[in-house]
Amino acid sequence: MSATHDFHQRVISDAGAAVRGLTVALGERLGLYRALAEAGPLTPAALAERTAIHPRYAEEWLHAQLSAGYVERDPDTGAYSLPADHAPVLADPNAITFAAGFFTALKALYGTED
Repeated sequence: MSATHDFHQRVISDAGAAVRGLTVALGERLGLYRALAEAGPLTPAALAERTAIHPRYAEEWLHAQLSAGYVERDPDTGAYSLPADHAPVLADPNAITFAAGFFTALKALYGTED
């Protein structure tokens, strides 16, 4: 592999991480992680109803979280869950390990770029 190819892969990976960070900020702002932590496994429709968002948005967000390894999906029920060890990082702002707020702060910083 060439150095250009290796660097290109790194930049593409960084872009993917940036997009994933935006989905974390969205999940924190809309209470999606909190809803999963409190309610347990939810289908996209149930998550949408619980958080007052469109079901399609819930479905797309859950797919993004699944591909990132942030949530799990039960293939039999189609319900998604936030693993218990992920909840303090993504759903509990009082936990010392809470990190979702960091992405919300980054989103605000991007908005001030000028």
